[in-house]
Amino acid sequence: MCWHLTLGVLGGVALFGAETAGLLRAGAVGVDVPVDGPYAALAAAVRPLLPELLLRVATVYALAGALLAASAGLLAQAWGARGVARALLTVGQGVVLLGLLAWDRAIARPALFDDLPSLRPVLAWLVDHGQPWQPRGVALAWLLAHAAGLAPRVRAMPRAVSVGLVAASVAAVGFWSWAPARKVGAEPPPLVVLIGIDAFRPDRLEAAGRGVAPNVARFVADATQFTHAYTPIAQTEPAWRAMLTARWPTRTGVRYPLTADTRMVPAETFASAFTAAGWRTVFATDCSRFHHEGPASGFATRLQPPHGAINFALEKLRYRALGMFADNALGAAWVPEFIDNRALAGIHDPMGYASRLSARLGNEAASGPTLFAFHATAAHFPGDPVYPFYRRYVAASEPLERRLRMHFAPVSPGAKGGWSREGAEALYDELLAQADSQVGRLLEDLRRSGRYDDALIVLFSDHGESFHADRPDLAGATSVHGARLSDEENHILLAVKPPRRWGRGPSEVDALVRLVDVGPTLLELSGLGGPSDVDGLSLAPLLRGEARDVAPLYAETGYTHVSPEVFSPGHWPGAPRDFNAYRIRSDGVVEMTDAAGDAVLKEKDRGAFDGQRWVVDRPQEDGSELRSCEGECEGADADALAAWLDGVRERAPERGWRKVAGHVDDRFPQPSGNLRPSQRLLRLRPGEPPGAAHPQPRGG
Repeated sequence: MCWHLTLGVLGGVALFGAETAGLLRAGAVGVDVPVDGPYAALAAAVRPLLPELLLRVATVYALAGALLAASAGLLAQAWGARGVARALLTVGQGVVLLGLLAWDRAIARPALFDDLPSLRPVLAWLVDHGQPWQPRGVALAWLLAHAAGLAPRVRAMPRAVSVGLVAASVAAVGFWSWAPARKVGAEPPPLVVLIGIDAFRPDRLEAAGRGVAPNVARFVADATQFTHAYTPIAQTEPAWRAMLTARWPTRTGVRYPLTADTRMVPAETFASAFTAAGWRTVFATDCSRFHHEGPASGFATRLQPPHGAINFALEKLRYRALGMFADNALGAAWVPEFIDNRALAGIHDPMGYASRLSARLGNEAASGPTLFAFHATAAHFPGDPVYPFYRRYVAASEPLERRLRMHFAPVSPGAKGGWSREGAEALYDELLAQADSQVGRLLEDLRRSGRYDDALIVLFSDHGESFHADRPDLAGATSVHGARLSDEENHILLAVKPPRRWGRGPSEVDALVRLVDVGPTLLELSGLGGPSDVDGLSLAPLLRGEARDVAPLYAETGYTHVSPEVFSPGHWPGAPRDFNAYRIRSDGVVEMTDAAGDAVLKEKDRGAFDGQRWVVDRPQEDGSELRSCEGECEGADADALAAWLDGVRERAPERGWRKVAGHVDDRFPQPSGNLRPSQRLLRLRPGEPPGAAHPQPRGG
């Protein structure tokens, strides 16, 4: 048996070396290849972290090889071979076992192998026809075929070896089936659960939404759904910061993804209020590339992949054996950078991750008052649906690479996509179905443990997604969020389920609500005080069926791969859209440069929405700023909304902003500096693109 284990360890290490050599030839940034230009800083930040990381990866390969070899050696005994024949038979058994495991994983997560051209025909067949029972059935038949010949030899084994194998089997079964017992008490500690689903559009719950989210729909049926909920910015990091602080992005300083820490305005969050009150506060996500919560979030415990340059480099380190052997609790504990990281297509197992997260939620909730927040990111890049979702909506006639992963391509004026809009939306729906399944696992475990009814649960999305439905010329182009102020991108899912003992509130609320209202709501319903001088308002009155005065939404665009002139001809497009927009700090954190950040702020559309009309300011190439109104734009309400938008903008600590007086209508201020005052106003018909509007004097 010792020589089997030695051979397995050496084979595993050899496979690790071969894959590493392949990665080097592929030019993976930051491994050990010369890189120039803007990537030099990325490589410099990553290299010091790699030795320890790769040593842990190599350990997985060695242990996996030993496990395969031990299993293969045991099976080889069934044939009674000796000497060289037995060695060759053992190697053959190992190859068969490895093939069966690869077959199983290729069905479960085909993105694990989608970049291997030699396997493309086989993978395509599996994507169309593979079922999990197929490799498992073959494996069972394979084991049964060996059982008759193996049984006498097992009985002849030394007693110590037999007892050891039985004990190991019992321990393994016990480990995988173990679940923490719930603490018994008269009254369980308070539990607040906040679940965010990245990019979930609420129209996916409607009849035309293909039923992509049955678990979300079941929860919404138990809760109060706010049907007119909106985010102030349709990008994850700034949206979460606005929600945590209950302040508009103009006041948080987080105005785009990868905002530099020096630009973040210090502010208390609702999570910090829970922490100060003695609650256990936990934030968890499997994607931290463009959304990472640091100490400023207020969460005492933050479970997320590593942040910065190393995360971008990990995407290139496609060690496939990790996705085959380490996609479990032990692997997640040993190499969490790979196993619990959404950026690793095919290696990351989203459903296994949800199970581990659910167990963590149960442990935290049993230990005291708990605020548990989870950001589900299945619909985010790299967007690789797992079984059975990858064959649910995308047509089998589509190219394999489009079926298994999101593909990114910059959108520029006049550009067209390489795929159909229907295919892009179908992939999006598959990913939402996958996120729904993750959320369903958490909610079902709460029901099973008896904590669902007594928990305060909020389910929301941080933003929507646009597939350019109003632009036939962009059909099939890369989807986007944060590029325009619209229902597609800013309308969000929001549903609140208070503890059952409080009674059932209204099933739906049609009043306009904002993402910044979530924090004050959680604090009031939990009986805690919170930050003062905030822009959000508690939704508690609406949950009681009471009325609330209209509270307008402030919204602004973010920073995306799409130049704003694509959607708004004549828009100022000055922000850079390449690697040079970012810098890498000495600690490896990637953040936007000050110059690029200033350009993004100058490029932003800013608007206000009151449920009836949008008033939007758009910077123009000629240095002016164009104000437009869409919806019911006549009368005092429209004037009041425009004045309210001016007030929000005047409070913003932005460079180069001041109130410009002396125009036809002083309620329309203009930025100073590089933007010249303008007296142009566009009045748009509902659904009409900006280019179709007609300029009118500000007084009219």
